[in-house]
Amino acid sequence: MTTSAPSAPPDARMPPPAVLAAALGMIGAIPTGFLALMAVALGGLSADAGPDPWTYLLVVAPLVQVCAAIWLLARRGWLPTVLAVVPVALLAGAVVWAATGTEDAGNPGLPLLLLVAPVLAAVLAATPRVRRWVAGRQRHTR
Repeated sequence: MTTSAPSAPPDARMPPPAVLAAALGMIGAIPTGFLALMAVALGGLSADAGPDPWTYLLVVAPLVQVCAAIWLLARRGWLPTVLAVVPVALLAGAVVWAATGTEDAGNPGLPLLLLVAPVLAAVLAATPRVRRWVAGRQRHTR
C-alpha cells in the first residue's frame, strides 16, 4: 500500500510572466489598432474597385490581441494569446510584401516591429509556469 503525498494547492497568485504577456499583448495591439483606425478613417474598407478584404484584418487583429490578453488575465486560457500572433503576422507580412513591391519602399523591416510585442507575449504565455497557473484555475461544477 503506497500513500502519495497530498499535492500542494495551485498558486493563486498571477505569475509575472502572465502579467507581462497580457501587458505586451495589449501594448502590441496599439500600433495595429492605429493602422486600423487610419485605414478606416481614410476609407480603406471600401476601395474604388470594391471592398478590400485585407483591411478587415486590420480591424480584427488588434481586437483579437486585446481579447486574448483579457482571456489570459481572467485565467481562462493561454492559447488564445499565442494564437493572437497569427493575424498580426499575416498583417505584417502583407505590409512587407506590399512595401517591397514599390520603388520607394524604404526599410521593409520596420513593419516587422509590429510583431515584437505580440511575439514576446505569445512566448511568455506559453511558458510552463503560466500554463500551470491557468490549468490550476478552480473549476466550478453545478
